[in-house]
Amino acid sequence: MDPSPGEGSGEGYSRWTGDQAVKMYPQVSGGDPLEPNDISKMEPDPRSIHQELVRYLGESQQALQMIDAEAVGRFTASVIRCWDEDRQLLLFGNGGSAATATHLAEDLATYAIPFSEPKRLRVLCLNDSPSIITALGNDLDFDAIFLEQVQQWARPGDLVLTMSGSGNSSNLIAAIQRAEQLGCETAAMTGFDGGELRGLVDHPLHVEVHQMQPAQDAHMVMAHMIIHAFRVAVRNVLAQRTTGSSGS
Repeated sequence: MDPSPGEGSGEGYSRWTGDQAVKMYPQVSGGDPLEPNDISKMEPDPRSIHQELVRYLGESQQALQMIDAEAVGRFTASVIRCWDEDRQLLLFGNGGSAATATHLAEDLATYAIPFSEPKRLRVLCLNDSPSIITALGNDLDFDAIFLEQVQQWARPGDLVLTMSGSGNSSNLIAAIQRAEQLGCETAAMTGFDGGELRGLVDHPLHVEVHQMQPAQDAHMVMAHMIIHAFRVAVRNVLAQRTTGSSGS
């Protein structure tokens, strides 16, 4: 993993160790360490907490303004074509991005297409099996945990999406490079300056946000945009096939 701002670098959590932490917990501003289980000094200041939450909400809202809706739309069109042509969508990420990948895969597999419809989107999240990830990480290398799964599952024409705050996580880069070698269509959600991933993929879903949590907020909203647009498009297609009219 790269030491630059990324899922494992702690970049997104630095705010809690500085001035904001002192403001929120003024009783411990003198620097004296707390004894284990000692909560007598831990009296948070509600006003400072509220100010910090409002400040963060503003940062998150600014991050959402950085979303490129046209780029998300082009990627969503590729997801729709995957469903229509019975190709596969593979997703993966590290840390918080892994949770976003899981969320996107789950909604595309369950919420997006009516259960009465036999044709589903073949979607697979590669960070969802601890046994596979730990086997590959232990037996080979951490950089192999997604690369080898892409090798296992991907076929030419499949769609492969990764998510990364920094865009520089070496295991994600390795997996995307393998996907490209296999003839897959590739995409990456990134923050900060986009890192190496931004220039590697067919669909860069980039938000120029230089804090991890607001960048990940934008990634989750993009995931929900994809889910919503895919759901509406698929249901319109199904309605046209059955009744000759569009539906929602």
